[in-house]
Amino acid sequence: MSQQKDKKTGKWYYTGKYRDLQGVRHDYKKRGFNTKKEAKEAEDAFLLKIKGGYGRIKMNALIKLYHEEMKSSVKGSTLVGHKSVEKLHILPFFGDRYIDSIKTLEITRWNKERALTGNGGKPYDTQYTEHMFAHLSGLFTFAVRHKLLSENPCRYARPYRDPNQIARKQESEENFWEAETYHKFIVTVRDQDRIDLYETLFLTGLRIGELIALTWGSLDFEHRKLKVTQNYSAPTGAITSPKTLRSQRSIDLPIRLVDLLRLRYERASKLDGFRDDFFVFGDKRHLIPQTIRRHFNEDVARAEVKRITIHGLRHSHASYLLANPMISESLIAERMGHSIEILRKTYAHIYEKRRTAMVEYIENL
Repeated sequence: MSQQKDKKTGKWYYTGKYRDLQGVRHDYKKRGFNTKKEAKEAEDAFLLKIKGGYGRIKMNALIKLYHEEMKSSVKGSTLVGHKSVEKLHILPFFGDRYIDSIKTLEITRWNKERALTGNGGKPYDTQYTEHMFAHLSGLFTFAVRHKLLSENPCRYARPYRDPNQIARKQESEENFWEAETYHKFIVTVRDQDRIDLYETLFLTGLRIGELIALTWGSLDFEHRKLKVTQNYSAPTGAITSPKTLRSQRSIDLPIRLVDLLRLRYERASKLDGFRDDFFVFGDKRHLIPQTIRRHFNEDVARAEVKRITIHGLRHSHASYLLANPMISESLIAERMGHSIEILRKTYAHIYEKRRTAMVEYIENL
């Protein structure tokens, strides 16, 4: 698309090509504008009209277009999550609405209503509420990018915030154990399979999906390394590629864990038909998160220690490393499969403790 000046008449015109919603290419051109600005405004209006803007496309049609374009560039598990949000929360409210008729105020009301009652009459947590809002905003951004809408109505809205979110945030920030608490816990666990699993999570910082997808071929006992190349996708129940490019990584293992996993390998290799693509925690079949979480909750209750989630073992690993100022945050971020920015955001409470310790250290000068 462009605007040009006709040298003979001194008037401006616009010209270009576009694809309609069926993918057919068309040429367009119109003359007779006094200024370049007028030509551009007329061209924008023309494109919006012929491509379905200003109420000419409904939300359900927009979602179909979105999935047609994204299916080749977005992970299947991500699209499954998007479809779930669309089915449960977006289509029942906005599916038959023209997208330009959906206003900021009703988006705010929608997000609050879904946050408070959408979960079978119960509230959703803040993270899911923000995910709902973010996907709706993403759909509108897609519409703007394709000239189906002039502006994203979510731009001036905000996801609903539970008044109790500060208390909940504090609870999530406490979702980790100090090393002493972990040791108090692990000595009470009697099942060797569970010990191996908890030790692996605590000593590597793996995500639960990465642990579930771990195969024996991912372990290098000689060089004491573990390669993360797969992840379990909860939405699809399938083994997929890791969460992000940074999640594909190599993790150095302490001798304590190498010895533990070597013994586990010796036991596993005696199974009939054993192969290196057997799962470390399982055999031909992997474990599922629900089983791991149930066992962990049982063991935490029995040990009578502070309650955390199974994901809290990953937080415990990161918190332990961050507490040591001699270990660079770039190394920690690499080990966790994070960027430094995400590391700082996720573990802001640990950094705050380090700032406090720094000031105390300065005061001792």
